[in-house]
Amino acid sequence: TTDDVNIVGYLRNNADSFSLFVQILERTETDAFLNAYGAYTCFAPTNAGVNIWLSSIGASSVAAANIDVLKDMVRFHLLVDTITTGSFKDGKLPVPTMFGQFLVTGVNFESGTSSYIVNRQANVTKSNIRTGNGIIHQLNRVLVPSRVTIARQLETNPSYSIFTEALKATGFFNFLNTVNADTSKRWYTVLA
Repeated sequence: TTDDVNIVGYLRNNADSFSLFVQILERTETDAFLNAYGAYTCFAPTNAGVNIWLSSIGASSVAAANIDVLKDMVRFHLLVDTITTGSFKDGKLPVPTMFGQFLVTGVNFESGTSSYIVNRQANVTKSNIRTGNGIIHQLNRVLVPSRVTIARQLETNPSYSIFTEALKATGFFNFLNTVNADTSKRWYTVLA
């Protein structure tokens, strides 16, 4: 037995930072399994980060947000494995999120200070918080999953118009515009 709190217990004990994320976990009914036995990594956005995200999706509160959007948000912040910053490399983490996409980590140097950055969207403000059922990394922003393929990203940027034409002429555009259900085969690097 242990007296260690699980992920949800830690977040509830630190409501000044995570009360909105806890509300999201409760509304999506994710709090039950995250408060039970397991091995998870939770990238937990602070209240300030959640407020910015809620505003960006046009929701005045957690209660007003679309439940499916909240469920996707939660799944994108959870990994079914315990990943410490020792596994953070410049590149994708070894395990996909419960949403099915990999997170990409790196180091951000700003104002004379280095910090880990996830998906070039959020800084890790506190890391490797050990709980009874996993690890928490505190984020200053909510992570947003990619909704556009690399082919479409290249196509929308006029700087890559000739490269996009070449991709289409060779058939690679369709290849890069398809999302493979097998997450181990989903990610490609394009040097454009």
